[in-house]
Amino acid sequence: MKIPTLRLFVSLTCLTLLLAGCGSMPCHKLEGKSLAIYEDHTIPANTGISTGVYTEVDGFRYLNITVEFEQNASTESPVSLGIVFAHDTNGKWGSRRYFTFEENFNPPADPQMITLSGKGSWHGLQQQKSSYTARLPVMGPYVQVFPFNHHDADRDLSVVLYLTR
Repeated sequence: MKIPTLRLFVSLTCLTLLLAGCGSMPCHKLEGKSLAIYEDHTIPANTGISTGVYTEVDGFRYLNITVEFEQNASTESPVSLGIVFAHDTNGKWGSRRYFTFEENFNPPADPQMITLSGKGSWHGLQQQKSSYTARLPVMGPYVQVFPFNHHDADRDLSVVLYLTR
C-alpha cells in the first residue's frame, strides 16, 4: 500500500471504531460483572443488616447498585442503603462520607453521606414491590452495603451490584 492509501485506511479504521463506541484503539468491549449481595433475603422490621464481607471492586470504574424490596402500599416506609468504601477486606480506612469536587459548590465543603432511600420507588399494587438503582464512582478497592428496613414489618429484599470498567 502506498503511504496516502495507508493513512486513509488507518483514518477510516479509527472512524469506524469511534462510531462503534470505542474512544481509542484497540477497541475493548465494555466489561461488567454482576454480584448478588442479598437475593430474596428477609430483613427484620426496623433493622439494618450486613454480610460483614467487603467485596473487591478494584479495577472497575462504576458501581451500579440495584435494590428491590417488598412493598404492599405506597405509604410503607422504604428500605435505605448505606455504602462503605474501604482499603482492605477488613474495612481498613472505610468511609461512608465523601467530598466531591467535580461539581461546583459554595464553600464550606461538607462531607456527603452515602445513603440511598427507596422512598417513592413503589411499582404499584400489581407488582407489590419497590426498586431503585444508584450509580456511583468506585471510591476504594473494596465496598460493603448495609440495607436498612424502615418499615414496621419484615420484608424480602435483593441487592445486586453491577460493576463496569
